[in-house]
Amino acid sequence: MSSDFTVKFYGCRGSLPVSGKQHTRYGGATACVVVSVEGRDIIFDAGSGLKNYGDELLQRNDQTKSSSYLFVTHTHFDHLIGLPYFAPIYRMRHTLYLYGPRTAGFTSFQQSIEALIRSPYYPVELHEMASTKHFQNIGQSDIVYLLKDSTIPVHVSPERDTRPDPDEILCEIHCLRGLNHPKCGVNIYKVVYDNRSVVFATDIESYALGDRRLMQFAENADILIHDAMYTNEQYTSPISPTQGYGHSTVEIAAQMAIACNAKKLFLFHHAPASTDDDLDRIDALGKSIFAESAVAADGLHVFV
Repeated sequence: MSSDFTVKFYGCRGSLPVSGKQHTRYGGATACVVVSVEGRDIIFDAGSGLKNYGDELLQRNDQTKSSSYLFVTHTHFDHLIGLPYFAPIYRMRHTLYLYGPRTAGFTSFQQSIEALIRSPYYPVELHEMASTKHFQNIGQSDIVYLLKDSTIPVHVSPERDTRPDPDEILCEIHCLRGLNHPKCGVNIYKVVYDNRSVVFATDIESYALGDRRLMQFAENADILIHDAMYTNEQYTSPISPTQGYGHSTVEIAAQMAIACNAKKLFLFHHAPASTDDDLDRIDALGKSIFAESAVAADGLHVFV
């Protein structure tokens, strides 16, 4: 374990934020995870948990220039609701690099974000927010490189191989495009640093005999963060089954950790209805299948 490569969970919930005494131990903010590499922060998803991360970032860099790297898995509300409340986005001295998928009905990832953060849905439009913003579409097999001596990332796609010199690379962010989340799919991301890796795989549903592409993508991951919104009983309920909703079960996530030989599994994207007691039971279920499993909780900080 090393402090130069860490993961902090700012939001672990799916669908919508929740609050109340039954959600105090695991938290109720929606998806936001920050992977830090030698002090460089890589943000995955802009759920309501992004608000707290943004406040922390301002405390660290209130009077200095700063940069953020945000990777969005998909453009459902619960994964974007925190973006207009991300305090650094209003600061002139902040630069925000935003990566995400181009979805149906839009010509770019940027256009889909502009369609959401605008009147009459929100009173401040993106162009009125003072930070410098760089949008990029990102998809299957793309890689973003963060460099040791530059805050400007390098984005390489399969048809444009401009990989930096290996000696210049701090870390790599790889993208796998998943098609198993309605209705426009989802991006899965992997951070690679110093022969270690963290995989962020939320809002995915498995296939018969497992998702073979994800197994290969996440092979030997040091940390696998995997959607585990349901249990098998909920997934196959005769009254209200959740099969086909685009989410996995605890059992699916644990079996994936075994299949890809992950060192540690964090169960993620908790159902809004899941209380702390429910998540305690989910934690026990995960550990019964894969011993190095744990339920992700808001504020949890782990070393890779």
